[in-house]
Amino acid sequence: MKIVFTGAGGGHFYPLIAVAERVRKEVFAQKLVNPDLYFLSDAPYDESALAELGIKFISIPSGKLRVYPSLKTITDFFKTFWGILVAIKVLYSVYPDVIFAKGGYSSFPVLFAARILSIPVVVHESDTVAGRTTSWAGKFAERIAISYKEAAQFFPKDRLAYTGQPIREKILPKEDFTRTYPADKKRPVLFLLGGSQGAVRLNDTMLQALPSLLENFDIVHQAGEKNIKNVKTVTESLLRDHKFKDHYFVDGFIDVSVFYPKVDLVVTRAGSALFEIALWQLPCIVIPIPESISRDQRSNAYAFAKMGLASVVEENNLTPNILISEIVRILSSKEVYENMMNKGKGFQLSRNAASVIAREIVGLALSHLEI
Repeated sequence: MKIVFTGAGGGHFYPLIAVAERVRKEVFAQKLVNPDLYFLSDAPYDESALAELGIKFISIPSGKLRVYPSLKTITDFFKTFWGILVAIKVLYSVYPDVIFAKGGYSSFPVLFAARILSIPVVVHESDTVAGRTTSWAGKFAERIAISYKEAAQFFPKDRLAYTGQPIREKILPKEDFTRTYPADKKRPVLFLLGGSQGAVRLNDTMLQALPSLLENFDIVHQAGEKNIKNVKTVTESLLRDHKFKDHYFVDGFIDVSVFYPKVDLVVTRAGSALFEIALWQLPCIVIPIPESISRDQRSNAYAFAKMGLASVVEENNLTPNILISEIVRILSSKEVYENMMNKGKGFQLSRNAASVIAREIVGLALSHLEI
């Protein structure tokens, strides 16, 4: 059995890893021969995660179709065309039994090649508004899974399942986990989570608010690998004489499974981490990427706000004072905090999403083997 995974960026990559984990377990449970797993994309993203699951990375060139004007779009068109040719060659060589795609620009060449070679495809859409690639792939995919009910309108209903978001096992809380209002904490813990690549605007706002916030809160800050050097330089100067400077921890990339049980409030973008945050019953402040750059994050943010799981601050309105005010508003009110927290208790669908998808992938792979 051979299975290919494809997708772009941390928001797509780690759900793919979650499904790959469950594929390994499903194969073991069914007493099948261990499958060959491949990850086809423009970058490996996290080589250790791939190595841990025995997934072979194969580079496929791809260009990005931007929603804003850029000369790079022209050169990326040719890069994507070349990526399609490379993907056809690779897939013909590997000839997998099924492909699982999470979307994003780097999955397009692989999916295009899969269409030409008639290889079965399963796609998953993580956002309320379907991305261009998953929307197109949904027209021929054998199975389609979605994280938000709002995304159903973009896909054929006869092959669609509302599964929630695949989440890695190490990140899932125990089934009996219950969060409590941090009334007994002298210093509640804030977690600024800017995604795997970080978020410059969130970083800048946090740095401006940092001296004031540290008077009352401990802070964990994921700044992004590209930004960490600059952030550390700024904070070393900014907090040199601050009496609570040791209550601030910053790194480029953080193992969230270590901190979700310990923090009390999350400030984040509107990516796939929202589902993890909900399962951990964590109140959160969501600052979506503007629609001029990303057409789905704003819709994701307000979907969570509508369910009572989050407070939304538009990036155009974001200032240090507004951020501080919203943090204090949530943490100073037991009623507000517990209402957001309790909404997370009923958000359990994503706990089993990876297993549900993995079973479908293995089933399709087996049926392909029988042909």
